[in-house]
Amino acid sequence: MSQRNDSVRLARAVMELIDRGHRQISRHLDLTRIQVLATVAAREPVRPSAIAAELGLTASATSRHLTALERAEQIVVEPDPDDSRTFLVRQTGPGRAELDSTIEAGAAVFAEVIADWPEADLTAALTLVTRLNQAWAQRGDTAAAPPGTGPRWRRARRVPGSEEEER
Repeated sequence: MSQRNDSVRLARAVMELIDRGHRQISRHLDLTRIQVLATVAAREPVRPSAIAAELGLTASATSRHLTALERAEQIVVEPDPDDSRTFLVRQTGPGRAELDSTIEAGAAVFAEVIADWPEADLTAALTLVTRLNQAWAQRGDTAAAPPGTGPRWRRARRVPGSEEEER
């Protein structure tokens, strides 16, 4: 097998592991909602369009998450003084508390999961995840994902008998 095929095979295996971990976490909390809240916290005041662009969400999905966060009193919305067609979003005290408690709970669970890992493995994992994030940042969003890749909701449905189905 060629080196390219080996790289693609390994990339698929890593992506599947990441996706599996994401699904396990998603069973316990709404990761997108937490990402929206974290984006508001990091960039406030922020327009919904900036949140959508940063997280790769549609305007509709962003609106749904903001509505839920506003109902939970975790954000407030206010008119945008520079553009009357939109608004600005800010985090509230309860929103900050929710984000902090989610991060703390996640860190505690993660610490339990890796509790028996040797320090060398933890250091290697940190190095590799950092390198992966840097490579993603350097690549940017310059190319569209090929069909059948990316988040599950963006993947094309498999057609029975298609080339993709046969893999």
